[in-house]
This record gives sequence, C-alpha cells and structure tokens, in this order.
Amino acid sequence: MPDWLRMPAKLTFQRRGIVEGFFGPPWSMGHRAALFEFGANRGMNTYLYAPKDDPYHRERWTEPYPKKEWTELLKLIRLAQVCRIDFVYGFHPGKGLCFSAEEPVATLLTKAKRFYEAGVRTFAVLFDDIPSQLEHAEDKMPFDGSLAKAEGIWLKKIFTQQPAAWTDVEWWICPSYYTEDPLLARIFGEFESSFLETLTDHLPQSVACFWTGPSVVSKKITLAHARKVAKRLRRRLILWDNYPVNDLSMSQEMHLSPLTGRDPRLPEQVYGYLNNPLLQETLSFIPLATCFNYAADPVAYNPEKSWRRVIGERFGEGAIKHWRAMRGFCERVNRAKNKNLPLPLSSKERSQLMAARRYLLENRGRRWFEEFRPWLDLMEKSPA
Repeated sequence: MPDWLRMPAKLTFQRRGIVEGFFGPPWSMGHRAALFEFGANRGMNTYLYAPKDDPYHRERWTEPYPKKEWTELLKLIRLAQVCRIDFVYGFHPGKGLCFSAEEPVATLLTKAKRFYEAGVRTFAVLFDDIPSQLEHAEDKMPFDGSLAKAEGIWLKKIFTQQPAAWTDVEWWICPSYYTEDPLLARIFGEFESSFLETLTDHLPQSVACFWTGPSVVSKKITLAHARKVAKRLRRRLILWDNYPVNDLSMSQEMHLSPLTGRDPRLPEQVYGYLNNPLLQETLSFIPLATCFNYAADPVAYNPEKSWRRVIGERFGEGAIKHWRAMRGFCERVNRAKNKNLPLPLSSKERSQLMAARRYLLENRGRRWFEEFRPWLDLMEKSPA
C-alpha cells in the first residue's frame, strides 16, 4: 500500500472519495477532472469508476474499450495519478454470469491487465443489483445452490489466476447482499439467511467488502452497526454511501443538504468511505464537499459549517440565504409523497422562495441553473 494511503494520526478513513456508481448518463470526463481537483483539495484519495450505464462496465463488460473510449479513460487515470487519487476500476459481471464457466475469469483478467499496464492497482468486482439466486442450472451443484458461495469462489479464482507479479494489486467485492434493507429482497428475491458468512467462508482474506449501511439509502450509520457487519464479514469494510445520489426512484429528488447521520467514530471499524454522487454534475459539488469534509476528519466535522463554506466559496457569501431557501424547499419536496403537487408555504417561506427565484433567474444560462430547472418549475408552482 502506498504511504499516502496509510492511516494518518487523526481518526479518518484510509480510503476516502467517490464511487461513480449510479444509473443514468455517466459524468463527463471534464467534470470528473474538475472533481478530482476539488476532491483532492479536501482529502479525497480514491475514485471508483463504476457508472452503471457505461456499457463496457456492465452490459458489455466482456468487451474491451474501443480506442476512443480507452484514450479518454487513460487521460482520466493519468489525471488521477497526478492528483494522488487511486483510480479503481469496477467490473460488473453479475448479470447472467455462469459462475462455473472458466472463460469469464480469463476475460476479466485480460481486461484488468490493460488497466494494470496503465498504472491501475485496485479493482472492484461488483455483484450488486442482480437476482438473489443462481441463474444457471450448471451452477447449482458446484456451489450447493448458493449465490454467496459462487461469488466468494469466483473472487478466489480471480485471485489465484492473476499474474504472479501482481503482488501490489488490491481486490474489492460488492456482494449481492449489500444491506439488510428488506427492499433488496422485494426487488431481487429472497437471499440466503447466512449470505455474508457463506461469502466470507470462500473469499480471499485480503478482499475488502462493500456495504451501504442498514438501508440502501441510509439515514444513519452508527459504529455499532458497522461493528456488527464487520463481525459477520470478517473482512475490511468499505461503506458505499448512497448519499447524495438521486437516480432511479429518487430522480425527482435533489439533495443539496450537508451529510448528516454518520457516526464520527466509523473509521474505528471502516476501511473506506465512498459517496455515490448526484447525477447533476455542477450541483454535486455542494453535498460532496460536506462528504469530503466528514471523511477527512469525522470528529471535527460540522455539517452546517461545512455547507456554508462550500456555498460561500462557489457562489459568494451573499447567496447563502438563497441557497438555504432552495435547500429547504428541496428537502420538503424530497419528503413529499406526490412531488408534483404545490407545497403549502407560510408567508415567510413564500417570501424567501420568491427571493431565491429571482436569484435563480438572474443566473439563467449557468450550468447549475439548467440542472436545477426542474425544481425551479416546482418552486414556481408553490409560491403562486
């Protein structure tokens, strides 16, 4: 492990940064470059490339990147290296995978070799959001009908078949069971009761495991919860925090608030802390700044102070009151069952939103204004 990834004297996570792991249009290369600089200045040292809608990451993961796409990725990898950010490449092979077949392992390692030659030393194998049971009849007997066993052994195959010279490579896994949230079973089917224990019975000891907390989108993550999960996994734990992401069923939500509800003592048990960001590129800097501040120094982190600082830096001190009104409005929309109905407002709230609306319109044409436009439309319904 490089010296810059080792645990510093103060209580913080060894891995801090971003998992670009949402459903929806992947971020632009220009935004990723801007985020690297922004994040590195706030302690970010890790970036996991795993956009669900990159076809060569997920749907067509067995195919190499075409020349144009590969050239762009190479630039991004090099920029990460300049910013002292560990570029982690994520494979998403689970959809339709036959675990007993030998070819997929060889295919993955061939693809990984290209990244290794470009300087990438950390890889993630992601089995999130696939059916909870084995899909192929030929997998039933070799893995005793257990998806958890199949995933653990598949990582072991990768581990044992990688080139002998890859002593500096780190592997991570996101198991299909990545939270105890009942939502997972409702979407993907019932999971085996001892999934995590079975997984780790077969998983190489050095492989770190992802977890999203008590829920897919967790309001709180406590040290007690992390200890409970770590005891079951018996591996280094990486939190894939689904804040401030707003994909899929959250597409009508806008998360501009600071990160809250994360135990300041989590680094005692958690190796890595990565946030899944907003789809809106420019607006994403607001909540992500607070996530970076928390990850870098959880004990000293002050959500409101962190939020005011990033708003002041990016928009000016005079704009804080408008962004506070916009943030409050979005929080109420996020909680509403029907997000298209006008919100009841007090006269004070209406006055604050009208001022925020004027501020928004004065900034028409800016990238962040266009990203916020759907919520401006909702705002204009409410104060009328």
